[in-house]
Amino acid sequence: MNTTTVTLAQVKCQLHDKDANLKVMRKVVRRSNGKIVIFPEMNLTGYLPRDDLFKLAEPTEGPTVKSVLRLAKDTRKDIIFGLPVRDDAIHGHLFNSSLLATGDGRLFRYDKMYLPTFGPFEERVFFTAGRMPVVADGLHARIGLMICYDAFFPELAKFEALLGAQMLVNISAAPTTSILSFQKVLPARAVENGVFLAYVNMVGVHGSLVLNGGSVLLDPRGEEVSRALDLKEDIVEAQIDLDDIALARRMRPLIRDIRPEVLTEMGRLLRTGREKDVR
Repeated sequence: MNTTTVTLAQVKCQLHDKDANLKVMRKVVRRSNGKIVIFPEMNLTGYLPRDDLFKLAEPTEGPTVKSVLRLAKDTRKDIIFGLPVRDDAIHGHLFNSSLLATGDGRLFRYDKMYLPTFGPFEERVFFTAGRMPVVADGLHARIGLMICYDAFFPELAKFEALLGAQMLVNISAAPTTSILSFQKVLPARAVENGVFLAYVNMVGVHGSLVLNGGSVLLDPRGEEVSRALDLKEDIVEAQIDLDDIALARRMRPLIRDIRPEVLTEMGRLLRTGREKDVR
């Protein structure tokens, strides 16, 4: 068996208050049994601090990030968390980022690629879109990083599975109006790639958004391993066996049966807007 324990830290986060949110992170990590501890999207600042983003954002080597790295190393746990990150190269660019601080002191960063800008969401007003998927070698699993709206784009999950992710981790700040859609697509992302999937959603009221919670851990068949409550702070833990991935993929070899020519043609169509002339 190749087991590890996952903690879904569905916590309330204080808008504009990184110190308070970091304090919550320390408390949860030290008290949890999880070897992989996952927090919601932008849990260190709340969603969405709007004009305060430029004040609250940090570079990758910022003081709050360093604090979480020390916590991860001290506890030998992989910690996944959300933070607005300043571009290290281009002044004024911000990313909505998911960071993995590993139990042996390394840091991985994924910048949200799909930025919702419709209805109540306005992320393109503030953020620059990320450019590439990230699969991180955590101390306890190989993890594909995703953020909220990314879940609706199966090509990202597929890419991370092909890069060797054993678990897709989606950190989120989704309101009650969106949660039914997430409940439909998340099991599909797990099943179609034969991987574990952890979804950790924020709770509380931030601005006009009532954040739903309902965090869930799914196995490679899309079945629930554990689920957190709706609309309430809740921390749930479960043990998983990473060897279940190989069994699921033997029974339903979806990764094996991918047709790369279909993906190539899809990319060409998106770039050119024209169907291929086949005679």
